[in-house]
Amino acid sequence: MLLYDQGFRGYLANSDRVTLGKQITPRRRAVIIAFRTQDPPMPFKQIGEITGVAGSTANDIWRHAIKNARQARVTSDELEHNNQPLSLQELIASSALDPNPRPGRPRLLSEEDKDRLVEFVKKDFDSRRLTLHNLRREAGFSHISDSTVYRGLSERGIYAYHEEFKIILKEENIKKRLVGCVHKSSDWLC
Repeated sequence: MLLYDQGFRGYLANSDRVTLGKQITPRRRAVIIAFRTQDPPMPFKQIGEITGVAGSTANDIWRHAIKNARQARVTSDELEHNNQPLSLQELIASSALDPNPRPGRPRLLSEEDKDRLVEFVKKDFDSRRLTLHNLRREAGFSHISDSTVYRGLSERGIYAYHEEFKIILKEENIKKRLVGCVHKSSDWLC
């Protein structure tokens, strides 16, 4: 990667490691647009060398940013600004950089499902003691994994714990323990 110490170039070199992939981050898109809006505009080939993306990709990002910024300007009903050139702020606005964020894989547990799961867990004492596997099956979520159920409950403040079994003392053992504690505490105070 080329290192420069002027304007955005130093910022990019110090804050980001160049990773090539299918998606370019909004920060990198903003840097590409900022390079292009300098006076005089930086060539796409040079922008590509600095940012680590292909020149044609930088050109595509620039064209899409202009198109999206113009659409955002039209939808905002600012007719008096339509004839003015686009500002850097308009070009790097989130609506211009990526108007349709990719949502990724849909969640398996909706908010309603999480509420239903919490209600099931809090229903009675026995449902609180179920393992994740049995809880998932009895609550009707057999189509999702145990880790998804755990994550959904954790988001709602319900966490797993290990139940400890304590021996219940008989009346005579309670008295013996009390005498022993009193004897130890009197030795300690002296």
